[in-house]
Amino acid sequence: MPGTSRRRRAVGAAATAGLALILAACSAGASPASPGTGSAPAPAGSAGVSDATVSVGLATVPASLDFTTTGGAAIFQALMGNVYEGLVQLGDDGSVQPLLATSWTVSDDGLRYTFTLRDGVTFHDGAAFTADDVKFSLERLSQWTANTPGNLAAIDHVEVDSPTQATVVLSAPDANALFWLAGPLGAMFDPDSVASLATQANGTGPFTFVSYEQSVTMVLTRNDDYWGAPAKVKEVDLDYFADAASAANALRTGGVDALFQAEAYDQIPSFDADPAFTVTTGTTQGVVVMSMNSAHGALGDTRVRQAIATAIDKTAVLAAATAGYGTVLGGPSVPTDPYYVDTSGTYAYDPDAAKALLARADATGLSLTFTVPNRPYAQAIAQVVQSDLAAVGITVTLVPQEFPAVWVDQTMTKKNFDLTVTNHVEPRNITNYANPDYYWSYDSAPARDLFAQAKAAVGDDAFTAAMKDAAALVVSDSPGAWLYNPPNVVVTRAAVSGFATNYMGVGIGLAQVAVAQ
Repeated sequence: MPGTSRRRRAVGAAATAGLALILAACSAGASPASPGTGSAPAPAGSAGVSDATVSVGLATVPASLDFTTTGGAAIFQALMGNVYEGLVQLGDDGSVQPLLATSWTVSDDGLRYTFTLRDGVTFHDGAAFTADDVKFSLERLSQWTANTPGNLAAIDHVEVDSPTQATVVLSAPDANALFWLAGPLGAMFDPDSVASLATQANGTGPFTFVSYEQSVTMVLTRNDDYWGAPAKVKEVDLDYFADAASAANALRTGGVDALFQAEAYDQIPSFDADPAFTVTTGTTQGVVVMSMNSAHGALGDTRVRQAIATAIDKTAVLAAATAGYGTVLGGPSVPTDPYYVDTSGTYAYDPDAAKALLARADATGLSLTFTVPNRPYAQAIAQVVQSDLAAVGITVTLVPQEFPAVWVDQTMTKKNFDLTVTNHVEPRNITNYANPDYYWSYDSAPARDLFAQAKAAVGDDAFTAAMKDAAALVVSDSPGAWLYNPPNVVVTRAAVSGFATNYMGVGIGLAQVAVAQ
């Protein structure tokens, strides 16, 4: 089965039942940068470096290696921070910190970001990383067809000041620019490698890409020429599983050494009670949302969408999908967002109120299709939703779809759905409600204006205030039923350490993962 043992070399020998484990946060060691400037991270040293191999079980499968043209977070989850790097990165607290840039300044008008680049960095093929690569990578964003390149549409051009200095010039101020540069949109590419992005990955990170067997295993190996502290293990195998139970069984039987974002929630208590394993539960940037296609028939009526949101028992959804792990949401932001407001009571479960809204919209006897990704959480959610909507007179036909290939093509790209559900793991996905072409077809000029005000804001307070207003309007319009913020549950063998407790929605940092010797 996918993810079974193929390279069991180090961990089995190193693991000892009862060995205590403290999971270290995965960061570069830099303190949060002050506004408009950054400082280089302190070197982490080479303590704990070994020739071990660690196998990590994951759920969501990359459809290719090219996140510039292929949607879905699984690609950059595996590659960002490990193979590819950007000028900056997100710390565990969400702050923007240095990476390939050692420092930066921002002009008073917010239009010019000047980055001092780290010297002596090379791509995995040996090519030097310079300011020319910054220019190439960021000016190429207009060619991206996936993963919301519009989030950095404010970039007008990049000026090459010297081999180690680049100035990113914006056409208008964007309060989110540094934040987006810390994610996949900020990845630095070698111009000679972009023709083969779908099958090869050539970055500057602590691991080099070795191979990817579709839907089975991706292999990364330590980059011995890395500019920073070396990765602590020689090899990482990312093993992909079709279902949560298979992944949990693989961990118990030695097929993998860790589960990242484990979804076998019913088994978490038994893992936690077993001294051979360690369980940590942190937060994520994910928003599990049941989206409603605003361009489809009755779903264009705000009252119908509000009725559907009101008809769903979100506590029952959380229990079915995660055994109660996670946080019920009422809107498209998560508790770690600076503009988060708890709106979980806005569409509190009330079937009678839902029926009344449907009657006022003259939408009784409604029939809808629900495209359901073949992920355990989505399938569990769909069952609850189908039952809850039936109770208010809405017939829901469930249409299972392979994820990501079929769902991305049919639902996300071609928009052939009434209802669908997915976990948007990318940070600040709320900004997609400013894009009328996004798959849920939400088109609100007032919302776009508010998001634009937030982007143009000068200072954190103005940004936060505008984002709160935008979020409130989106919640009122209800283009989706926001269900919950999923947890980051990491289960490891006792000898394995170094996974971050919280997941910031960009990449799984693997450089600090270690095996006790």
